[in-house]
Amino acid sequence: MMLQGQGILTHHVGLGEAEMENFDHNLSSMEKVAAAVAPTDCEQRLQRSCAHAKTGSSLDDLNTALIQAANEGNHLILNLLIDAGATNLVGAMTCAGWSGHIHVVDALIKRTRPVAFGAAFVGALVGLQKDMIDYVVHVADKDGLDKCLLMGAARIWSCSTLEEVTFLLYAIQSLVDAGAKSFQRAMQVSCGDAVIEYWNGDIFMDKAKILQRLVVLGSSHLTPDFFGRILLMICVTFLCKLLKCQEKVCRGSAGSAKRYCKSGENLRCATVVQDMINVLSVVCKNGAADLISSRLLDIADGSLDDVRRLLNISDSSFETCSTEWPLKMLKFLLIDCGIKDLSVTVTTLPAFQAARLNVLLPVVKCFLELQCFEAAYVYLDMSITFCQMEAIRYLLSVIPQPVDTTSLVQAVRAAASNTRGPPRGPQGVLCALHSNFLFNEGLTMAEAAVLAELPETDQSVRMSLRSEWSQQAFEAGVQAGQRHFLNWMLVKKRTSSPLRIGELPLELQVAIGYLPLYKDCSFTPGSLLSQRQRGELVAALRQLYQGSRKLTESVLLNADKRMLLCLLAARLPAWCCISELKHCGLC
Repeated sequence: MMLQGQGILTHHVGLGEAEMENFDHNLSSMEKVAAAVAPTDCEQRLQRSCAHAKTGSSLDDLNTALIQAANEGNHLILNLLIDAGATNLVGAMTCAGWSGHIHVVDALIKRTRPVAFGAAFVGALVGLQKDMIDYVVHVADKDGLDKCLLMGAARIWSCSTLEEVTFLLYAIQSLVDAGAKSFQRAMQVSCGDAVIEYWNGDIFMDKAKILQRLVVLGSSHLTPDFFGRILLMICVTFLCKLLKCQEKVCRGSAGSAKRYCKSGENLRCATVVQDMINVLSVVCKNGAADLISSRLLDIADGSLDDVRRLLNISDSSFETCSTEWPLKMLKFLLIDCGIKDLSVTVTTLPAFQAARLNVLLPVVKCFLELQCFEAAYVYLDMSITFCQMEAIRYLLSVIPQPVDTTSLVQAVRAAASNTRGPPRGPQGVLCALHSNFLFNEGLTMAEAAVLAELPETDQSVRMSLRSEWSQQAFEAGVQAGQRHFLNWMLVKKRTSSPLRIGELPLELQVAIGYLPLYKDCSFTPGSLLSQRQRGELVAALRQLYQGSRKLTESVLLNADKRMLLCLLAARLPAWCCISELKHCGLC
């Protein structure tokens, strides 16, 4: 099972993790650069900037002048600024594309990699520069054509005029005619993040024609597996949109939020649902004929009310800003439309999208409620990689027993690896450890020690493991606990202290000394404490139970989290105890 999931973030998804993470941000940045500089009289400013460059201008000044030179089409001054240290070549390429200066793009090609054609392409799309589109298509290599196709697909939903729609359709057709073939990735971009970040509901059907054209052009690449993944990913994308819609209501005070929701937010949520049905309809109607079941055609041809009845959604769902729609659509596609039967990997792309958008928990709940356990270990990999704490705990609670220990270890090691995109910090791995992901305290602790020494483990994860989960961390925790006890005793014996702790009841003295430790360990999620926390608790209990025959050293060192906290709670006032620990037998 896990072998299918290895490398899921870089292979099954089509775009690398880092590329997916930064694609929309970079595209938006390039568009802003392209639109930032108006074609005003820049010649004097360029001359002044060049003069400053010779005398040591700042990098910001040089880059500003570089953008101006590209915008004005002055490639001689542009080369001078680059020689003087200007670095924003992508921004310059974008502005040259926007203003239609082919000779500037040609000059920049000698300074940067061919992949920067994408910047000129985006600029040409913003500026509606047909000659520039034709030039880029003519000189770009296959990789450059595919990159440009992705950027064109990401712009579908941000078009605001028919002129932009017509121009974008022309550009995409030109790229495909020249050999661009990244249809699957283009579909992922146009049905994924671009819908969230750039959605513009104006002239929907006209913009949908571009998506339709993508489907038709790439029909030979639209396999049953991929078709199912895209349909599910659309639902996940709009689940995120609906949740964002609800968050807007919750930001203000209760009264104002209620008025806001009544005045227009319900209508916005209803519009999001309509958008989802429309995009699903476009994909269903224009997919390869042999992939469309009669149930999918029911979605494509039905009205919103028809689809609501099809999914058994109540009439009041709009009034409550419900996220029920995309989740019920997921279930409908998997069960009624038979997408689940097409491939065991069909849920990996939508799950990846859900992890990136921080909606993994409801999505994997939906999948696992439908008995999609084949990819459960892949979901765990994603939840750890993207630090989805609730999803981690949920998955570990529902994975069927007996567990596949090898797959669990592979999932956690893959998520802890530093080889798949930018590091996301140790929180996901630490959550898996606290949750005792191997369902055996000794095995989980041993795996933490192995993870800390693996060369492929991310540096931030490795540092956390060594400082929190190693034997050295346990000893450091014991030493910290001993120092704390000595400091506490010194404070008690200093009668000049205004606190006068020694005159308080013994239970209150213990609470002052150990309530913070008790809370820290109690509120750590999961059933497993880190070695450092265990060390501090052991040191505290040695002092608090000194001379008592109830607690031997062997019992103390082998006690689990619940036992250690109960032992500490027994020495604290009753009001300090966490309610669920009060009845453990020792409190």
